[in-house]
Amino acid sequence: MNKVLNFYKRNLKEVLRDPLIYIFCLGFPIVMFLLFFIINKFTSGNTPTFELSSLLPAIVVFSYSFVMLTLALAVSKDRQTFFLKRLYASPMKAYHFILGYFLVGLSIGISQTVVCIVTGFIISLLSAADFISLGNILFLTVSQLPILITNVFLGILFGTVFNDKTAPGISSVFISLAGILGGCWMPLETMGAFESFCRFLPFYPSVYIGRIITNATNALGNAYSFNCVAALGLLPIAFFMFVSILLSVVAFKRSMTCDQ
Repeated sequence: MNKVLNFYKRNLKEVLRDPLIYIFCLGFPIVMFLLFFIINKFTSGNTPTFELSSLLPAIVVFSYSFVMLTLALAVSKDRQTFFLKRLYASPMKAYHFILGYFLVGLSIGISQTVVCIVTGFIISLLSAADFISLGNILFLTVSQLPILITNVFLGILFGTVFNDKTAPGISSVFISLAGILGGCWMPLETMGAFESFCRFLPFYPSVYIGRIITNATNALGNAYSFNCVAALGLLPIAFFMFVSILLSVVAFKRSMTCDQ
């Protein structure tokens, strides 16, 4: 366990030295939160997707995609600089490395969740809007852990498979997909077959479940409830989480064997 913690501390220090993490992982979600809230304010509050209760889970899920980008860069840089190759001669096993990176991603993701919740709370005070209870805040945080874990292991996977030039580009594609296919900024419930397609991916079900917890209302004027969309959405969330873990472990072990 000490090996994992020491590697985690080293990785965290390296990540925190990069100013981009503060821009993308912390600053960008806050800016988007404020931007969409202001847009809704100046449209007389006629956009339910941009209401505080809908924005909070959407921003949380979207922000996790930047964790993927951060880890993809961290892992690919460690490979390109031969840092990992030198460590392969140590008694550390593959799971030590993977857990060391995973804990960094988990720490960043939880920090993002806290930042989004605090930002939402401040906006609720300034706009005299209702905010979710402490119990629902904890429930929201726990409910979004699967999509966070998925993004963390996708970052490890991309950093292992691609170099430090290609990994950011691949991650950017997934960042765009998280925003579009997650229904973060668009009322997917009005888009028929497109919404049905998005149900088979982990982004939209994660946002949907989050909006149930925050008591949000969709573009059709109906409150989000735990219906078949939410229930069946648990399957793709679990599936993509399992696949991302499996692929990242297999890819990292294979890379480790080849480098040795």
